[in-house]
Amino acid sequence: MLGKLIKYALMATGRTFLPLYAALLVFAAVTKLTYLLSDSGDNIPAVISLILYIIILTGMFVMTFVVMIQRFYKNLLSDEGYLMFTLPVETWKHITSKLLVSVIWNIGSIAAAILSIVILSIDDIISGEMKTELSIDIAGSTTALALFELILACIAGMVFGILIIYASIAWGHLSKRHRIMASIGAFLALATFSQIMFFCFTVMPVAKALQERGDILYIGLDRSLTIYHWFMWILIAFLVILSALFFAITNYVLNRELNLE
Repeated sequence: MLGKLIKYALMATGRTFLPLYAALLVFAAVTKLTYLLSDSGDNIPAVISLILYIIILTGMFVMTFVVMIQRFYKNLLSDEGYLMFTLPVETWKHITSKLLVSVIWNIGSIAAAILSIVILSIDDIISGEMKTELSIDIAGSTTALALFELILACIAGMVFGILIIYASIAWGHLSKRHRIMASIGAFLALATFSQIMFFCFTVMPVAKALQERGDILYIGLDRSLTIYHWFMWILIAFLVILSALFFAITNYVLNRELNLE
């Protein structure tokens, strides 16, 4: 049933995002083409196309954020919630489906943005002007591990960001009046709590380790990489634990305290 929920949500939201991605790539290609065909720097069509590209690019990320909130609230906490919660589906599956779809479209928006930038810079890439040379000789496995940790941390951060919003909306929905303001207040409270925990369990241990080992500029590359790996895994663990906490809060409210009136 979880797969069906995800499929339905992707189909519903795909009508919004897929045309938006297509428009972004088209305007990136048109902008690049008009610049290539222009003989002078004063190219009004290219400038107009670039402005539209920037508007679409910005709107795409705004739309991703808005749809993430709108789909969660409308499907589970508005009148549609009566229908959704009559389905033979556990509450956690509803939350998980919304979470996974939000992650998919966030990644899709980032991928579309990167691809559009590649289109705008295609001639520089082909000519080799954008190639970078690594000045530090690092083993391939170490580089791959560092990249893997960075990607994993980004995904964990994305999930964390989505779930803190879900938990804030669910918590704010407990208020009988001014639910939007209550949700904003809940978000500020959870964000403050997260920052305090981040400082206590992530920043302080790393700062203490650096203090014990000396200035990072003088401890050597190998030890610097060790600290980097250690910090990344602490960060990932921190994000996973808080994400689980916010998921549990959201699930508890929707499962035990939900009031759609």
